[in-house]
Amino acid sequence: MRYWIERWSQLRKKELMFYPNDFPIHDVYKKISAYEELKSGFKELHEIFTHCYEDIISNPAEMLLPTYDMNEYGYCSKEERLSREESFKYAKVLYVLGYSGELRQTGELCIEVNKLKEQCKALKITNINAFLNMLGNYGIVTEGLVNGKLKSDTNITVSYPDNKNAITALHILAVKSNSANRFKDFCRLNYKLFEGDWSTIEFGNSVDAVSDLFHSEHDRAAAQLIHNELINRKYCYNFQDWNEGPQIRYYKKEGDRNRNANASFWLVSMDTEFKLFFRIANMEKTLEYIKNCPDSVIENFMVTDSGCANRISGKCVSGISYQLNGKTIWRCGCCNPNFQVTPSADDYLYYINAVEMSGNKKK
Repeated sequence: MRYWIERWSQLRKKELMFYPNDFPIHDVYKKISAYEELKSGFKELHEIFTHCYEDIISNPAEMLLPTYDMNEYGYCSKEERLSREESFKYAKVLYVLGYSGELRQTGELCIEVNKLKEQCKALKITNINAFLNMLGNYGIVTEGLVNGKLKSDTNITVSYPDNKNAITALHILAVKSNSANRFKDFCRLNYKLFEGDWSTIEFGNSVDAVSDLFHSEHDRAAAQLIHNELINRKYCYNFQDWNEGPQIRYYKKEGDRNRNANASFWLVSMDTEFKLFFRIANMEKTLEYIKNCPDSVIENFMVTDSGCANRISGKCVSGISYQLNGKTIWRCGCCNPNFQVTPSADDYLYYINAVEMSGNKKK
């Protein structure tokens, strides 16, 4: 992998949600198209998104996207940030087509060019003509262009001749996610958008906002157990969004949550992988407990790191050092909580207990 756009497009592909063979679709959408037809269209749309991201990863320049070298431009550089945003480009184009158009019974979208241009400007989509032409490579046909370009005060039609149901599914998902401000659910093709009517969202307000991206049912179950346990222990929480994925942060005090400081736990989707971050300030209070945990848990506390620049300069106040099984361990805590693990449904309680035993203050 050479370019930043490849790295972020790979994540966009990984975030496309797996969907069951059967999932609920609200009756309001079944008035537009039959249940099996909508499922067929959704599956087709999923394949279009997948192929699109695969092509970006293999040849981003041909896909009209920026090619900033990862070795030349660092993380959080202007070029990296632009690449991250541009990895959403084709999803954005399909999104704006889907909610800007009027769906016809023939499975076509009729779109007023003036409205489309206005919506593209709002989403910072430039060179829309070129991207409409590129979508033709995936079977999406745009008719009504004049010399390959949008002409003001005219209409265009967008269709998918191979399976008209794909355009119907696109329209429903785009309109629903646009009205509910759930753009990333559209980008991930979250099948749960079909569950409620046009104005009802009944998901993404709990641990599923993160765990739905995990590829393992076991990880999803473990995340749910952790969330339930922390709520039972009176933790409060809020939602965050990293470049690498969504997360939930859990706090002992509402004041800390309101200030977004001192979260004890982070439940994270890290490139769709399940991670639990947690903070231990005083290892002396919890070491004896850790020593009596299962070997799989002890191993996670045996992992050391080199620390960051603050440790090298001697200015680190967040890192911790401790002895375990004859080994000196250093855990940096400057940027993130000082521990991260992938807990299972069998061992998650050991980590929660260790944190609570340690207290909130460094010795």
